[in-house]
Formats: sequence, C-alpha cells, structure tokens
Amino acid sequence: MMITMRAAVAATVAAAALALSLPTAAHAAEKPTAVPQVLPMGAAVSALPLAVEDRTGYQRTSFKHERR
Repeated sequence: MMITMRAAVAATVAAAALALSLPTAAHAAEKPTAVPQVLPMGAAVSALPLAVEDRTGYQRTSFKHERR
C-alpha cells in the first residue's frame, strides 16, 4: 500500500514538473513588441479606464492613521 502511494505521488510530481516545463501556446508564440505612445497629459488621463469604486472589505478602523 505504501509503495503504491509513493509511486502515485512520484508520478503526480513528475507529471506536474513535465507540464510546467513545456512551453504553452501563449509563451511559444512570438509576441510583437509594443511601441510606446507619447500623449499629452490630458489625453493620457482621459485614456485611463473608469470603474465604480469597490469598497468591499474596507474598514476605516483598520487604518489607525486615519482619524476623524
């Protein structure tokens, strides 16, 4: 039983190591290099994506430096 368990663990570790060592399609494909853009400050700020603020998990009491 113990030898079978060790063999199963060894096979799992070997399979994981093999899977992690093989290049994936995302890494194997050549990625074109991005060309940086120079924009005026206003245009660059306007290009930033907007999102609704998510305060989930925030507690004011967690930050002792914020005092009322």
